Amino acid sequence: MGLCLVLAGVSRAANNETPQLPEWQVLEFEEKAFWATARSRLEILPIPDDQEQWELNVLSSVVDNSEQVVVRFAPATGRALTRSRLSRGKEQRFKSYRYEPDFIVRERRNPGADTSVPPQEWPVTYSGKVAYPTAASDAVLTEPYLLLFLAQRLQAQGPDKSMEVIVHTDLNFYRVRLTSGNGIPINADYAVTGQGSVNGQRETLAVALQVTPQGTLAEDTDFSLLGLQGEIIVFFDRSSGLPLQIRGVAPRIGPTAINLKSVTLRESR
Repeated sequence: MGLCLVLAGVSRAANNETPQLPEWQVLEFEEKAFWATARSRLEILPIPDDQEQWELNVLSSVVDNSEQVVVRFAPATGRALTRSRLSRGKEQRFKSYRYEPDFIVRERRNPGADTSVPPQEWPVTYSGKVAYPTAASDAVLTEPYLLLFLAQRLQAQGPDKSMEVIVHTDLNFYRVRLTSGNGIPINADYAVTGQGSVNGQRETLAVALQVTPQGTLAEDTDFSLLGLQGEIIVFFDRSSGLPLQIRGVAPRIGPTAINLKSVTLRESR
């Protein structure tokens, strides 16, 4: 119950300041390594008639594997409300998470005999509850992809700012400390939908992510951001605020940089 009370309080306080959607609607990242190309597409949309929820849609793919994630979250804090993840590859599975006040409702679905049935209606193969970590009542509970959204907000405040959140993956929880600072020049090369492209060296601000397990992990370490682990740093254009590059460690590859390849700006209202 303590977690619910703290998160609700943070959300209400932050909601007194009307949050603004990011200027971008869609971000697309790409990384090429050896024979494989990894791509990730992130989109944030408002929920019609509900100012207290936004939706993050993510589609990631590498070779024959893909993942589609949909997150409903509180815009003022980044607190996750519901989440689903559809994985396709050698196997297919659909997992959903509903963040209740005292626990997480977790379901897993696998395809049935009827291939025309949408994943949300596949047969349930597991349903259970995941307890919140006992020491997590002092931070907002969010999910990995939303760290990019939170990092962008943090860097907009300038260098030497920090915040902590708790990140939920599947059965594990992690405490993530985000710290902003001065970045390094980054060579940008990305398209702006309907407006041409941006090329050349850009000055940046950076946000570093320090990730530590929250309590004892229930299964093997599974934290990543766009497939990156270890010491992760996100570099943001000082002028536009766009995330130009994400650096970290890619499994079986080593130190890796994922670059912004395309952005679709949000239509002004």
